[in-house]
Amino acid sequence: MKRRLASHSTWDLESLACSGALLGLLPVSVHQIHSLAIGDLHSDDPFLHLMLELVGAMLGGALLLCALGWILNRQAVKKERQG
Repeated sequence: MKRRLASHSTWDLESLACSGALLGLLPVSVHQIHSLAIGDLHSDDPFLHLMLELVGAMLGGALLLCALGWILNRQAVKKERQG
């Protein structure tokens, strides 16, 4: 017996992950541009610092929106099963 949860899903998690990663990049990019403009280098290796913040923001944004989509999909499945 196949599970047909995909037909009940209303939120595409892959698209949400991409959108979350892009949204996560925005504030970190602005922060990094500001830091470079005022000459405030946070550590001995500014490139490593920059990359860690960018990757962290991308992962955080992707995980946040995926978790939100997963919760909304579960609610939609429960709602459909009830009524």
